[in-house]
Amino acid sequence: MLTLKALLTESENSPSMRGKIDLIYIDPPFDSKADYRTKVNLQNGDIQQKPTVIEQFAYKDTWKDGTASYLEMMVPRLILMRELLSEKGSIYVHIDWHVGHYLKVIMDDIFGKDNFRNEIIWQSSKTVGRMSREEQKKFDMICDSIFLYAKSSETSITKQRRKIYYNDKEALKKFKFDEQKRLYFKDSPKGNYSEDSIKKLDNEGRIYWTKNGTPRIKTFLEKIKKGKIEYSIEEIKVANLWNDLSDMMHISNNEKTGYTTQKPFDLLERIIKASSNENSIVADFFCGSGTTGAVAEKLGRKWIMSDLGKPACMITRKRLIDQDSNPFLFQSIGDYQKEQYEQSEFSTIRDLSHVVIHLYFDAIPFNENTYTNLGYIKESKTLIYAQLLS
Repeated sequence: MLTLKALLTESENSPSMRGKIDLIYIDPPFDSKADYRTKVNLQNGDIQQKPTVIEQFAYKDTWKDGTASYLEMMVPRLILMRELLSEKGSIYVHIDWHVGHYLKVIMDDIFGKDNFRNEIIWQSSKTVGRMSREEQKKFDMICDSIFLYAKSSETSITKQRRKIYYNDKEALKKFKFDEQKRLYFKDSPKGNYSEDSIKKLDNEGRIYWTKNGTPRIKTFLEKIKKGKIEYSIEEIKVANLWNDLSDMMHISNNEKTGYTTQKPFDLLERIIKASSNENSIVADFFCGSGTTGAVAEKLGRKWIMSDLGKPACMITRKRLIDQDSNPFLFQSIGDYQKEQYEQSEFSTIRDLSHVVIHLYFDAIPFNENTYTNLGYIKESKTLIYAQLLS
């Protein structure tokens, strides 16, 4: 939250970023009540780091009233993100079934129902692991949702294309040979094809004219592997079902950071290519392992990232250094957001020592002004004294 506020604030040495970000991608917690200890997989063994005291306080505050608390955390952040977006900007919110439907209603209100563009379905797992007894009572969950919202009617996307691979003889029946003995199938032009575009495609031999003069676009086979029934067509337009990308379990070894919730490079590559241009500013305010910035850097975009967790920030920084990124600024702007402290169940407490007393010892702080670092455990009547060292 502090990052968002800082970016919107105008100062003598730092102009406001209001309306200057073309793309925001966020992968926030999914309200899954998961264990948010940082889990990092290393070559010689795995390590786990419990959240810091402040992070424990933050997570407790986020989940204390269930989904309502989670949405209360998300709403002000989404409002500020909208202010940061340019008029041609867009936001992708990566979420799953735990809270996706609730968040969709809130985003309709914040960004406008008319600005909802797509629910993208990403196949996050291609295999099904061992199922618990509860999981056997329902279909397996192998997909995440990504909600795409535009800032305004000026927002557009660059259509992406992907290759499709056929390994079925029946699939080839739709293909024909053209005059140059190339296999192709014909498809109706979709989208806004101008007369000049059709003429250009026709000059390239990629238009088939029907008897009544209607143009059909030819899509050619790229290659045929002899001895195997394996064929690949040139490319088709990407729709909102993304089942052709890497999944969570099969991220390539050269990009693995060991971060549990790391997202694949090619997932962010598709999003960034679709909704930004070179030198655009791309932002991610739940950056995790830093995939957004790593991909944006490779694609010639500028980027801004932030995360509450120290391990996430350290992994992100190392990842950018390892890929020889351009120089970047790394800042720590506070142990935790001030508003979380003020709006929590500790809102009457004036000293951080009271938070420590409660979190570490489940003790009750004294309210007397002269004893701000004293508390007691009610059951055992044990006195607790917290000394915070500078």
